[in-house]
Amino acid sequence: MEKKDLLDKWLNDELTPEEFEVFRTIPEFSSYLKIDAFVQDFELPEHNIEAGLTDLTSMKGIPSDKKVVNVIPLSSILKIAAALALLFASYYFISNYTISENTDLAQTEMVTLPDNSMVSINEDSELAYKRFNWGNKRMVTMDGEAYFEVEKGSTFTVQTNNGTITVLGTKFNVVARGKEFVVSCFEGLVRVDQEDMSIELPAGRAIDLSLGSLELNDVYTTEPGWLYNESTFDDTPIMAALSVFEDQYDIQLTTENIDVNLRFTGGFPNDDLEAALQAITVPLKLSYTIESKNAVTIYGKDSSG
Repeated sequence: MEKKDLLDKWLNDELTPEEFEVFRTIPEFSSYLKIDAFVQDFELPEHNIEAGLTDLTSMKGIPSDKKVVNVIPLSSILKIAAALALLFASYYFISNYTISENTDLAQTEMVTLPDNSMVSINEDSELAYKRFNWGNKRMVTMDGEAYFEVEKGSTFTVQTNNGTITVLGTKFNVVARGKEFVVSCFEGLVRVDQEDMSIELPAGRAIDLSLGSLELNDVYTTEPGWLYNESTFDDTPIMAALSVFEDQYDIQLTTENIDVNLRFTGGFPNDDLEAALQAITVPLKLSYTIESKNAVTIYGKDSSG
């Protein structure tokens, strides 16, 4: 039974014991009880109609046999209006309440969504969602990078400033930071929409829509490396990989005679500079020197260094 149907039956006191047990498990149940208790506290004042009619006729000279229409006192109307206003305000607050999760630099976080879908949020990223009506509208907004393990169910949507990802139940990674927009599918099938373009991405494939370009790549791992404090790349232009390396270690990187057409598949640790340099340079037959703890130079094959 839909949540709305349960709420309607509860308001009409028509829930069966079995339906009530289901109703009490929804996230908004405690808020509904508070609203109901508030409304129940209002007591309309009792009025002696006959006495009031006698007083009215004696004051105004109205014949007592004239029919008089009962009027609800203004104070009672105001109380009812206040209760309704509170009810609608509470509904608006509950339906629009947004939960936000933010991470700082060098911080990651694991979030469990209402349907038990899991989201791992990478550093310097943000994720937001609404709990209300989650079962019918599974949608999150994000900026930065996050890895999703989505439980099967209704359509699950990830909205970013760069595009939208739509899935049913799958595992995928999204990078949406600045003009960078990369989606990698590890399990199942995802749909990536950007402006008037829509692409379905199967498991083992990644799409890079950064800077208005479109590039499809293979994914050779079962999870993104950053979950294990590593940076990983699949057939990535060398200069893009080196840019990530430079940012990760917060160093000044200089390159000499690097072939910009080189592409890098592999990864490097984010907490060991020497090991990271070897992981990048050895497969591509490059060399390097560490000038200082904040400066590194990487040389191409024909460079002297």
